[in-house]
Amino acid sequence: MADGGRSIAEVAVKGTIVRKLPRKVDVLEGENAAFCVEVEEEEMDIHWYKEGTELRETHQTILKSFGKTHILVFVNTTPQDSGLVTFFVGRSKTSSQLRVKAARHSPPSCPVGVQINTERANAALLSWVPAQDTRKNPPSGYVLERQEVGTGSQEWLQCLTTDSATSVEILGDSVPCEADYRFRICSVNKYGRSNNLEFPRAVHLVPVTRIQAPLQDALVPEGQDACFSIELTASVIGSWFLNGTQLLEDDRYSMRRSRTHQSLRIQGVRDTDNGAEITFIAYGIRDSAALYIQAPPVRFSALPEAERNKSIEAGCPIVLQCELSDPTAQVYWYKDGTKLLPQSGIEIQSDGITRTLVVQSAEIFYSGSYSCKTKGDAIKFNVDVKDLNISIVRPVRFSVLPEAERNKSIEAGCPIVLKCELSDPTAQVYWYKDGTKLFSNHELDIQSEGNMRMLVVQSAELTHSGTYSCTTVDETMEFHVDIKVTFSAIFDVEKTKSVEAGCPFQLQCEVTDPTAQVYWCKDGEKLLPQTGMDIQSNGTMRRLIVQSAEVFHSGLYNCETSDDTLQFTVDIKGDLWLFGSNLIQSNPRHSSLTLDLSKWRASGGTWLSNRHTPPTLGRIIVRQRKMLPR
Repeated sequence: MADGGRSIAEVAVKGTIVRKLPRKVDVLEGENAAFCVEVEEEEMDIHWYKEGTELRETHQTILKSFGKTHILVFVNTTPQDSGLVTFFVGRSKTSSQLRVKAARHSPPSCPVGVQINTERANAALLSWVPAQDTRKNPPSGYVLERQEVGTGSQEWLQCLTTDSATSVEILGDSVPCEADYRFRICSVNKYGRSNNLEFPRAVHLVPVTRIQAPLQDALVPEGQDACFSIELTASVIGSWFLNGTQLLEDDRYSMRRSRTHQSLRIQGVRDTDNGAEITFIAYGIRDSAALYIQAPPVRFSALPEAERNKSIEAGCPIVLQCELSDPTAQVYWYKDGTKLLPQSGIEIQSDGITRTLVVQSAEIFYSGSYSCKTKGDAIKFNVDVKDLNISIVRPVRFSVLPEAERNKSIEAGCPIVLKCELSDPTAQVYWYKDGTKLFSNHELDIQSEGNMRMLVVQSAELTHSGTYSCTTVDETMEFHVDIKVTFSAIFDVEKTKSVEAGCPFQLQCEVTDPTAQVYWCKDGEKLLPQTGMDIQSNGTMRRLIVQSAEVFHSGLYNCETSDDTLQFTVDIKGDLWLFGSNLIQSNPRHSSLTLDLSKWRASGGTWLSNRHTPPTLGRIIVRQRKMLPR
């Protein structure tokens, strides 16, 4: 049948089953197999079996009844459907042998009538016609492949597949790089694929491209190569331009393309290239950058050693001369690091590439190291001016001094005397302290007597500590001075004080240096000015004043400098009551007791005054002891 089914002849018989099944039914794989039975009466109990298994209706097995007629259909048969089909009604049955013949599995035929249309820019419309035997060997789809022309590769790459369409459009954005492409097509199904059929001609396609890394301006020294590069998102063919003129590959310009990277190299750039515009243009892409030429650095021409090291007699002219690579370059002359300027007796000349320094009449002090400097380079000269009328001078030397004479520790207020002896009584010396040159003044005297040189400071102060040096043209002698601040001697009676509670007391001492700083301490604790306690400094005198003495002011006081310490003992005679181990401030006037505070605290003693905190160290004098009832 035209729809792929096959009709089954009906056979008329007598009995319950009026029309039975044929003895066998042969169908091809994929066709439908239909069985039809007619019985005597309607509404009879019927059953279908295949190979002894009762059949139930499914999407591949159809069971239908129309009055006395009953139909069984196997849809899209396979060889596995072959077997004995049996129909039962009551005690009657009829059977038929179903045989499904396997079909030949063939791949589809190749499509025909291929055409290519390139009317649309950067696109190709491919069309084809299915093969004439499509009904017999239907394809499940079509496969399109492309080949890049001109690369030397014969490889075909699959670009797309389609199920039933007979035309597709290939866009430039679907290819990896700009090139000419050929296309071919084939049909496929589950049994294989047809031969390939190539479309009649090639088409030029360009992928949609964006700039990933743009061109950058270049600053290149004259004579060197300039390089420009651009990174794109796809490989395309582009062109390079210099000031709007397209560049072609030659000895000076070289262009490279490596996948998405494009580069241009300009060999040996010239001064005329300065400010040139470099442009890259491709399909949908345009980017530009500037080329700047850097002038070559200025260099001095090499000079013979005799021209750079000159020995000149006093009174003769000094001529130092050098040549530059750039006649417009500016130079500066220096002597021993100090910049030279044109002045009387010194000329600075410039003529073309030549630079000249002229000293009209050489003197001894013109000896030294000269240099001519420009941006990026310098040349040095050494000049030695000799006076033939001056006899040879021997170097000046210091006599060796003992270490005690070179390292001095002096009390503030005492004089400082530093002296040294020279080998030449006429030699001139200079005195320095910590690198600063010293001069005679009302506090400091610099003396010279025969071979002896002396530095005298009338009264030493802390600021005079440091490193001193006596220097000649040939040698230096160093001294180290350390100024110590001490206290002036005072009587022992002034260092020990016994004061009645409530009375003021004063501790004072004198230092040798009026600028010296001191610190007051009591029982090891540093004291600061506070209500009732004043710390004073007047000239060389240092004082600690307590306005109203109390028992807790008793103790050991120290006045300290960086070099010395003076100690005072203060005893405040207070009036206390002793209650067991408790102390209560009171005012009796007779009887005394010495109380050891450390033992008193260890025994649990308590200070009951609400005005001051108790003393923590030393001993106090108790004028009355009275035991109160517990």
